[in-house]
Amino acid sequence: MSYKLDFNISLECVNKEELSERLKQKSDFVLVDTIGKYNGNRYRIKGATTIPYTEVVDRRKELLKYKEIIVYCKEKSCVASKKVASALKMLNVPNVKVYEGGIVEWMENNLPVEEI
Repeated sequence: MSYKLDFNISLECVNKEELSERLKQKSDFVLVDTIGKYNGNRYRIKGATTIPYTEVVDRRKELLKYKEIIVYCKEKSCVASKKVASALKMLNVPNVKVYEGGIVEWMENNLPVEEI
């Protein structure tokens, strides 16, 4: 026997300007880099916490102490951050958002990064 389940989950997104402002204001949120060193990646947004996308759901309790969780991956076409955010929402983790532009857009705009 098999089941097919369809989920209608909407994800709220933030753009680079909104994310930059939250970082400047040191808002009560956690920025989660889901890329890590995958595929030769060497950078993350300055101030981000790296949790590889395969581990985020298992480590969600670490994120619950924050008022807001923003996840990102490589670029807009990357689906890792969207999958992570969807999974967290299905597990009733509140205030999960996605920064779609990812590390690629961030670096193209010369915004602050740090080496992993």
